[in-house]
Amino acid sequence: MKLFTRLLLISLCLLGWGAAQAQETTYTGMVTEEGGEPLIGVNILNKKDATGTITDFDGRYELRANVGDTIVVSYTGYEPVTYVLGAATTLDFELRQSAELLEEIVVVGYGSQKSKDLTSSITTIKSEELEKTPSGQPMQALQGKVAGLQIVSAGSPGEAPKVRVRGVGSYPGSDNEAPLYVVDGMFFDNIDFLNNNDIKSISVLKDASAAAIYGVRAANGVVLIETKGGKYDSPARITYDGYYGVQVAQNVLKMANAEQFTTMALESESEADISFIDNAMQRYGRSRINPNVPDVNTDWYDVILRNAAITNHSVDVSGGGSKAAYSVGTSYFMQEGILDMKNEYERFNLRSKVDFKATDWFTIGGNAIISNGTRYLPENGAWFLAYYAVPIMPVYDEKNTNAEPLMLSNAQDLGYRGGQNPLVATEFNQNQQKIRKLLGNFYVQFNILPDKL
Repeated sequence: MKLFTRLLLISLCLLGWGAAQAQETTYTGMVTEEGGEPLIGVNILNKKDATGTITDFDGRYELRANVGDTIVVSYTGYEPVTYVLGAATTLDFELRQSAELLEEIVVVGYGSQKSKDLTSSITTIKSEELEKTPSGQPMQALQGKVAGLQIVSAGSPGEAPKVRVRGVGSYPGSDNEAPLYVVDGMFFDNIDFLNNNDIKSISVLKDASAAAIYGVRAANGVVLIETKGGKYDSPARITYDGYYGVQVAQNVLKMANAEQFTTMALESESEADISFIDNAMQRYGRSRINPNVPDVNTDWYDVILRNAAITNHSVDVSGGGSKAAYSVGTSYFMQEGILDMKNEYERFNLRSKVDFKATDWFTIGGNAIISNGTRYLPENGAWFLAYYAVPIMPVYDEKNTNAEPLMLSNAQDLGYRGGQNPLVATEFNQNQQKIRKLLGNFYVQFNILPDKL
């Protein structure tokens, strides 16, 4: 009996030790670069189950994991760090810049330099990173990839996002916060007409060097865009890139249903509301489940919302010989809005870029982009109407003969104090906007001194 009791106690101890080992631990700390500056948006991933977290604006993080798990700390432009978790719960990491990226050539406005030789605050994002994010505007694809860069999208198809290169440190004012955009040497107010697949790289300049090159227009930073071109001594190459997706509304406000609305209206003891409910029951009948409720239950947000399609297709032909390099491409982008009406953005682009090396010291070239877009703006008043519309009214009412051309229901006809049918806004409003742009430039380059890059 004593032997059995001892074995039972030992088993319980081992079981408790195993449970303690499997219990999750909270790990906290900070991620910085070599200079000690905190890094925002660093990915910290648990290799065991692919869960993880990112650092906040102060470079701090919090992660729940088990002792013995392996985590990977990674950030664009820096060498990743792999670490096996132990008993210590406070872990700080210092990331080093990638040696490979330090050798890359960066366009800086007044020429090109290697990344390791830069003294300015410049962040460069390559085309491979841009193409990973399906978006209608290139700047939206930079979300979370550049420290301090704030990108706020209004959510409407084709609408330009609000961009702040220096975050809250940008010069205040709705018309003065945007950076200067420079596309292949030409100035633009925005780059919404560009397709992500047409871009070779985007460089973001934040500090005073931007103003030294571009003047007062660079007060809120500069975004340099270099479009794709061909390569000398390379065969013709045809590249296709495309995707199709569906956008679904998230965090939709849940409104009161017919029974809940009727209960609240009756409890208010408002004569107008009670009369309205009686009129609705006479017109649409009584619910079989609850005879005190009209036989209608409309979710107005469900009526005006839809699953919206988004698609992009691009074809590029590039190559070159010993004296010339070329790149020609076309792209098509279409995005529907989640508001169920004529609410979409459609864009068709043509692009070409040619470089000709006449001699070792003399090069000429040019490029052109033609963009033709059509944008149908949403009628935002529909959101307001859907919020105040009552659930005991149907979408359509065949008895409402005064409504033309659609017999839409109208709560005011039954004595309700307000609230129009949201379809009045979506069905009878169409705001079309044509967007046509032509970009073209020509350059001549003399190499007086040898290129050491």
